[in-house]
Amino acid sequence: MNGLEDFTFKDEFNSFKVEGSSISLFLVLKYLKSPQKRIAFFAKSNSDVEKIEQSIKSLNTNILTCTFPSFDCSFLSNLSPTIDNKRQRIKTLYNLYQNKEMILISSLESLVEKTISKKSFINSELFLSVNSDINYTKIIEFLKKNNFELVDFVTNAGEYSKRGEIIDIFSPLSNYPVRVFFHFENIEKIKKISINTQETSIEIDKYEICPPSEFIFNDENISHFRKEFRELELINKDDYYQSISEKNIIEGSEQFFPILNKSLSPLTDYIGDFELFFYRDYKINFDKAYKDKLSEYGINKEYFLNESSYLLNLQNLDKSLKKFNLNFVSDFSIYTQNILNFSDQIFLPKKREDILRLINTKGNIVIFCFDSITNEVKFKNFASLAKKPLIKINNLFTDRISFGYIYYFNLKIDQSFKVKYQNIDINFISDKDLFEKVTQKKTQTPTDNSLIIKDFSKLKSGDLVVHINHGVGQYIGLKTTKLNEIEYEFIEILYHSNDKLFIPIQNLELISKYGDSDGKVTLDKLGLSNWQKKKAKIKNKIKDIANDLINVAAKRALDKGEVIDLNSFEYEKFSSQFEFTETSDQIKTINQIREDLYSGQPMDRLVCGDVGFGKTEIAMRASFMCLSAGYQVVMICPKVLLVNQHFKTFSERFNKFNYRISKISRFESNNEKKKIKEELTKGKVNLLISTHAIFANDVTFQKLGLIIIDEEQSFGVEQKEKLKRFKPSCHVLTLTATPIPRTLQSSIFKIKDISLIQTPPVNRLNIKTYLMIEDLLEIKKIISTEINRNGQVFYVAPRISDLDSIKKKILKSVPNINLACIHGKLNSSQIEKIYSEFFNKKIDVLLSTAMIESGLDLSNVNTIIIEKPQLFGLSQLYQLRGRVGRSSIQAYAYLIVKNIQSLSEDAVKKLKIISKIDKLGAGLSIASNDLSIRGAGNIIGSEQSGHIKEVGIELYYKMVQETINELKNISPDSDDWSPNINLGFSINISDNYIKDSNQRLSLYRELSSIKDLDQLENMRISLLDKYGVLSKNLKNLLIVIEIKIMAKELLIKKIDDTNVGFVLEFKSNTNLDISKILEYAMSNPSILELKPKSKLIFRSNCDKIKKVKDLKKFLKFIKTNFYLK
Repeated sequence: MNGLEDFTFKDEFNSFKVEGSSISLFLVLKYLKSPQKRIAFFAKSNSDVEKIEQSIKSLNTNILTCTFPSFDCSFLSNLSPTIDNKRQRIKTLYNLYQNKEMILISSLESLVEKTISKKSFINSELFLSVNSDINYTKIIEFLKKNNFELVDFVTNAGEYSKRGEIIDIFSPLSNYPVRVFFHFENIEKIKKISINTQETSIEIDKYEICPPSEFIFNDENISHFRKEFRELELINKDDYYQSISEKNIIEGSEQFFPILNKSLSPLTDYIGDFELFFYRDYKINFDKAYKDKLSEYGINKEYFLNESSYLLNLQNLDKSLKKFNLNFVSDFSIYTQNILNFSDQIFLPKKREDILRLINTKGNIVIFCFDSITNEVKFKNFASLAKKPLIKINNLFTDRISFGYIYYFNLKIDQSFKVKYQNIDINFISDKDLFEKVTQKKTQTPTDNSLIIKDFSKLKSGDLVVHINHGVGQYIGLKTTKLNEIEYEFIEILYHSNDKLFIPIQNLELISKYGDSDGKVTLDKLGLSNWQKKKAKIKNKIKDIANDLINVAAKRALDKGEVIDLNSFEYEKFSSQFEFTETSDQIKTINQIREDLYSGQPMDRLVCGDVGFGKTEIAMRASFMCLSAGYQVVMICPKVLLVNQHFKTFSERFNKFNYRISKISRFESNNEKKKIKEELTKGKVNLLISTHAIFANDVTFQKLGLIIIDEEQSFGVEQKEKLKRFKPSCHVLTLTATPIPRTLQSSIFKIKDISLIQTPPVNRLNIKTYLMIEDLLEIKKIISTEINRNGQVFYVAPRISDLDSIKKKILKSVPNINLACIHGKLNSSQIEKIYSEFFNKKIDVLLSTAMIESGLDLSNVNTIIIEKPQLFGLSQLYQLRGRVGRSSIQAYAYLIVKNIQSLSEDAVKKLKIISKIDKLGAGLSIASNDLSIRGAGNIIGSEQSGHIKEVGIELYYKMVQETINELKNISPDSDDWSPNINLGFSINISDNYIKDSNQRLSLYRELSSIKDLDQLENMRISLLDKYGVLSKNLKNLLIVIEIKIMAKELLIKKIDDTNVGFVLEFKSNTNLDISKILEYAMSNPSILELKPKSKLIFRSNCDKIKKVKDLKKFLKFIKTNFYLK
């Protein structure tokens, strides 16, 4: 090796030439050689920043890598930056303020806009630790001052909640929130919180907090905002001015950042001792970014050019950079002995033998770079052909490297590149280049299917509720009252004729939520038998409908399905041709399907995963399993173009195998359809892809094995069940991104199995979602920006009647565009023509109703604008949002409202859920929220909507569950009654302990629904964890719940406290052994006395605590000695 036997990257190289995809390796090497360990690189764009950061992280170094992207919205545009953008910026600024060692990756765009000054962080940081002098009051004051958002439970950075002697905080500096426990005012302990369960895990020593963003709405900043606001020409923004002046910070208020702070600083003020790296042409690109930013302010351009210091121009940048020694990458043109040259992308030879020749060429060292376990195995197999020792690099910067070996390293690189040193070529070979495959991101663990549904529903005053024995009433609220000096809490329900019913908080399991109602609902009358008659009538009707539909599902476990024994050799061959590397979620789901098909029971499985997460490949694998075993497969899709897309995809994927694939839609002639149907009957067509045309009565199969339903939310239950009638025991596979609530509820009822695909594809970016007040200038800019990057736009409105006015509005704002309008009143040929033209990029903007929510995979459409989003359902919004972002290009979704303050609480909640999505793969959680917001839809037939209106959604589904259990011969739980327990002491959760009445009610409902003592103990631990030391009355409530559980098991319907003990009243169907009780009562008259009407008096004259303990012992004694086995 020319006198150099071996070397390490860290020790040998002092000079560099950098090009192409090797920039991340270069930066790490420079950092390791830097004395101060602080270097900054300014990329050309934000997208480059993200790529470089990910590549540096994949090097497995312990280097702190911080990114500082530019703001991801235009200011003065009714938009606010996304949560992730705000968090990343403030986190990096704080780390810079702390002078931490790091590699800073930023963009030239981020240098254009100034940020908050370093002095903003003075007194704006908090270090929480046990036994520190930071107390409860100081923490609350800090959180309020720095605009942390007060919520019930923390889920996003910048939020906090307080309950009793507990504060939950989610710092933007951390990846997890914490729960701070106090002893009086002082911190007692700090524990991590799970965002999903809100339960604590490990205890930590300290927690660091800084402001949640650069947007601080304090008195000084608001005063400056009011002054500067009057200097600008702003249209339709007076509502913002008023609300900010009153410290009511509504969505979109952050658009005023350029005039919010009196004192601003350029980013260079934070990096005084950093070593800076730029591309040589940085001035040209910076000046362009400055002018682009200036042009965004339109009529206010002169203000920012002459009066405001918010933007940094090129002249000022040059001044701020004079104190730095600048370095430029790709600037070393003269080779000397010690120069390390990072080359452009290597164009690898296509033939494997040529790559092997490269490995064995003198002067070459090869390092294979992989990003998945699958490709690591492939590398090993491939490298074994070179007959050289194979060594895994654990640390690229310290492991010795020399000739005579092949190396492989876990490093994500987009392209292969070469590093030259002296006469040596060190080749970094990307798995993407070698295998010509795109490697999916790895999942850490497969998704846990047990975490499928959680009920987030809350009752608020005025909601309709249903008492299982008294019918539909209106929830008024919680009411605290005293009876005989003992404090109780009830929920108050209003019935017909202003009758009122007060339900003890320990019996709330008898109450269920009615559900949302668009029409007028008549309240029931207390004391009449009408409700019981109505409930019995509905129960009978449910049974009538269930005889057909529920029977199909409930009998599936008993029915014999086809045993699909696939051809393993052919299947492995088919699987190996998949052009991606399977994720763990995909592998898990494929294995589940394989087991289902071989089990001998009919499969009914839902595969839930976002667009592009690999559902189609799973459908293909399932299809091949059946085809290779000699069975036919049918796939149905909601739209003709989706049929065509799948037909093309399946045909290409199956082209090396001898299977006939056909399609039926409106595009085929009657003669073609007739021929396909005949061949289907004869078994000559193996796989059929079709629209609703498959529901025709003349379609028959010779040997149907599998039904696949794509975009399941687009089909009605009747249509799906009609498919099953082709063959009642047929296997069924359903695909969707957002399962409709009915399907999720079916999973709860065990009618369906569910598989979750939550691993995003490589290079897929989260869709940036903005909630904004309508601004025609901003809408013009949004559309123009997308078209200027050669993209297309979806523009969606909820009503057909809105489309004409929107069309005129768009064409007036952006006149020179091709716009088409599509809706359900057009005939099929018109719809298909518009779809085809849009698909072929002849249309720039497609104006539509929600009919586009299930459609084609259009990678060129990366902006969607949704007007009146509050009128769509949550899952529907998510589905619409998912129409864009199907490539590696950044996609945007804009939710346009007229006035945020006029929206209902539920509407705001829904829109915030959508706009706060900061990760890929959120479809299932969105559907779960939708289940709680709008109910579960039609599970068992078209008649059910009327039945739900009669008895309410929650009770209706309880009745459905009972019907399913009856069909399965499972004895029903006896949930139509609840023991009434009066122990003679106060039971409630005081508003001093939990102030929010919704939280208290939610806890009451949860407590009253507990069915066993283990659940109660877990609840007690959870309460201690979430709320701190239990109040006296809450402890009493837990005792009442404990005795209620015991009483229900013993069929005791009432326990009353008296001066001599307790009166126990049993239900008429009790299993008590009367003869044994008589015998015991006669022998122990001081303990037990029998009374008429199934009553016993248990005597106890102790103090209350001892008395209750005696009661618990006596209930256990009854169970052991007096109950018939």
